[in-house]
Amino acid sequence: MSSSPYNQAGGLLNEHLEKRRGLKSIAFDTTGKKKGAPNKATYATVCKTMQHLSAINEILDANNKKLRKGIGFDAVRNKGLLYVCIYELLFGKYKSIRGGGKVKRMIVKYEKELRREADDYVSKHGSVEDNGGGKVNFPRYIRVNTLRSPQVSEIVEKLKGDLSAKAVEDEDTNTGDQSEDTKKTPPDTTIYADAHVPDLLVLPPTASSLLHRDHDLVKSGKVVLQDKSSCFSALTMVRGHIVGSEDAKEEKSAKPFDYIDACAAPGNKTSHLAALIRSSLGDDDAAAPQKKKKKGKANKPKSTIFAFERNSTRFTILEERMKLFVPPPSENGNKVAVTPIHGDFLKADPSDPQFANVRAIMLDPSCSGSGIVNSPDRWMEEGDGAAKKDKKRIESLSNFQLVALKHAMSFPNVDRIVYSTCSVHEEENEGVVSKALSEAEYGDSKKEDGNVWELAAPKCLENWKRRGKEGGIGGLTKAQAVCLVRCDGLDGDETNGFFVSFFVRKRVLLSVGPETSGKAIECAGFPVYAGQFVDSCKKKDAPVKVASKPKKDNAADSSKQAALPTQKQKQQQGPTKKKEVTPSDKKLTDKRSAKKRDKKLAWKRKQALQKGQRLKKKEEGSKVPTTNDGE
Repeated sequence: MSSSPYNQAGGLLNEHLEKRRGLKSIAFDTTGKKKGAPNKATYATVCKTMQHLSAINEILDANNKKLRKGIGFDAVRNKGLLYVCIYELLFGKYKSIRGGGKVKRMIVKYEKELRREADDYVSKHGSVEDNGGGKVNFPRYIRVNTLRSPQVSEIVEKLKGDLSAKAVEDEDTNTGDQSEDTKKTPPDTTIYADAHVPDLLVLPPTASSLLHRDHDLVKSGKVVLQDKSSCFSALTMVRGHIVGSEDAKEEKSAKPFDYIDACAAPGNKTSHLAALIRSSLGDDDAAAPQKKKKKGKANKPKSTIFAFERNSTRFTILEERMKLFVPPPSENGNKVAVTPIHGDFLKADPSDPQFANVRAIMLDPSCSGSGIVNSPDRWMEEGDGAAKKDKKRIESLSNFQLVALKHAMSFPNVDRIVYSTCSVHEEENEGVVSKALSEAEYGDSKKEDGNVWELAAPKCLENWKRRGKEGGIGGLTKAQAVCLVRCDGLDGDETNGFFVSFFVRKRVLLSVGPETSGKAIECAGFPVYAGQFVDSCKKKDAPVKVASKPKKDNAADSSKQAALPTQKQKQQQGPTKKKEVTPSDKKLTDKRSAKKRDKKLAWKRKQALQKGQRLKKKEEGSKVPTTNDGE
């Protein structure tokens, strides 16, 4: 198996299958012992393989699992490598497996049967991709981190320039000698403001290839790659009560308080919460008369976010991202600070003096992730056994979520909680909410004192139309269900599935229900997004037979030959007029040819350099005795 060029891809997929960790967290884990992140081709191969997992499993299980048993699937340790090789053979670009090795020999032995079953699958289902593996496409959402870049217009201008440059580059690379009839319409490079989340920009789906972790704006922390629906948690936390000038004035006049982010890693929601808190506190200090500062309180922030994470690896990621996204209090006017805590939120003592000023808790606990429909590593196993396993997992998750929510409710000074998940299951959403409302413990306090928890409709999302589910597992009333916010990526919301609930103590309850007016937020200077990228997000290609290896179509060739004019007909028609080549056309063609030639030479030089390095490393390894030092 060592000769297989798919070893890295197979190992990456195998780790995901065994540990159920997210693909990105495995691939780009900087704390582990991996030699380095996979290249784009390897990562793309894994993603495409995961998109076809359901198809591959059904092909292997056809005819009473004949192929699964024949190949010896269960006996293979690296099942990820086996999946990758089967994908390459049946659905890959070249419909073949490169390299050699034992796994290839096991698969090729049943190549004819695999191709036949694959063709049957395609004709039966019409598609080979998983529902969770890339079939759904959304616009590219970019949240401007106002803690690092207060001027949104500067970010927009930078992004416009990058998108325009990429469009020109793609046109030069792809058009070649295309005729005017076959040239594609230039992509839309307009940048829109989101209609619900402030400082959230909406870019075309094609921008995903440009905006990645190595982009300057991302590396500097000025923008955050964050899906729209995941912004709803922090937005509800800070602006759930703010919609009009009266509410805003009342909220700003209140004394600043502290927050808890109970399950903070990797930190996108935490940094969004910090940015919104900083914005809500304003810049009133500049106009206010300067007071003499007490000793030791010069750099004390007005609001602190206590960010909990119990997992060591994820805590390291949280710390790194907070340093990137949230400047220290001295650099943001002493408004807000984030204090990462390496610990379990469930073990946090509500009576700890450290949390005496905490009035709000944001809880986004571990969930099934069933709402994430545009990520390749969100897949569902199929079959009766898998259904029982998934049901058991959801039950276990919902029990944990309920315990965490009830613990948040036990903090005596907390008067607002946002509970959210990226799940679409009622057991994890309405079910947890309903049980928390009925099982909440109030200690010595009495409900008559206004201490009881109730659901409130976030005013900042009053124009979001999709709401919670009435009755069902949770048994919620219509008035309660309308306070809940849901997102459905498979039903036109153009964002991943999400669920948000807003709990408020009755004594501070301000809203009585949402008005789904559909009015967009105001965003001066930028057009507001209203579905302009819907068509570009849809897949326009019809499903085709993809499993069989490409063969020369004799019938098609004969029909083409019949359509061509004979030599006698050509003589009767007279000489064919050649298209006149202008100097500008010739210059453009020469430029493109030179560009292609330079690219090819650069690639050859790179290959030669890598080969030389490998040979040098091999020679050094044969001379120097192997030791275990440094492992």
